[in-house]
Amino acid sequence: MSSHNVLRVLSTFAFSLLMAVSATAAPADKKSAVQINLEQFKVSVKEGKEVKEPMVDGTPIKLGEVIEYRATYKNVSTGPVRKLVAKLDVPQGTEYVAKSVNPVAAEASVDKVNFAPIPLIGADKKEVPVKDYRALHWRVSELGAGQSFVVSARMKVSTQ
Repeated sequence: MSSHNVLRVLSTFAFSLLMAVSATAAPADKKSAVQINLEQFKVSVKEGKEVKEPMVDGTPIKLGEVIEYRATYKNVSTGPVRKLVAKLDVPQGTEYVAKSVNPVAAEASVDKVNFAPIPLIGADKKEVPVKDYRALHWRVSELGAGQSFVVSARMKVSTQ
């Protein structure tokens, strides 16, 4: 995968993430009640310390590097928003990094439709490899007026 294609994957991911977020905030009154801010960070280790570098359009990224996606959901209405689902898609060309979700009470899916708690267990009673995860989501029973809810997960740029 060329660096141009890797950047395109990341741009596509950001767009699909925003689409997934807006779609899960239905009905219409919830859409306008919740603002979503997406941030992306390139995660690396320098001198033994983890470094998160904010990403902007055009930030170079290479195969094997790790990106942290952070979405903040803020209720900008005067009343509570109930049954909010925060969703992060895992785009083609990346893999979910195990145990990187925050909050940890996330659910995952291999088909972007059926979600279950992490780690996923297949019909064969074996743990599903994280490279097969295609989406993550978190359920928020109620987000009060003026409150925010932050979700994050890391993805590794892969060759697939």
